[in-house]
Amino acid sequence: MDNCRTIISFTYPHEAHLAKGYLESNGIETFMENEMTVQANNIWSNAVGGVKLLVKDTDYEQGLQLLKSVGYIKDDGIIPDKTKVVHISSETDKKVCPFCKSDNIGKKKKFSAFMLPFSFVFGVIFPLYKKAYTCFDCGKEWRFKK
Repeated sequence: MDNCRTIISFTYPHEAHLAKGYLESNGIETFMENEMTVQANNIWSNAVGGVKLLVKDTDYEQGLQLLKSVGYIKDDGIIPDKTKVVHISSETDKKVCPFCKSDNIGKKKKFSAFMLPFSFVFGVIFPLYKKAYTCFDCGKEWRFKK
């Protein structure tokens, strides 16, 4: 495993086993990293970087093309811009990314300094966070207008 590279990482081990089986059926030797750690406690998956699928350096390009051909890796040429939050109208579907139509999204809380003075003046704890959505595939962030 000295000359291996991570080709893709997954949140859960069963997802990694599917890609591993596909690559091995095409003659590419693969190894998995952090599989048992994530199986023991799924919450640690993000902390350790997920279940990593490793291939030898010589097989990396071929494995990359195979995973792109079946849709594990999307190569659409979009470079994610994580500094910008875009406002989207509320009529769109909130379960998919409005940019790349992926369902691999999550909610992210962003600090709102606007509510801090109200908390001090009225003595009531107001929510100090705004909800923003983020896409884990394209890396974009957005909020829905009410």
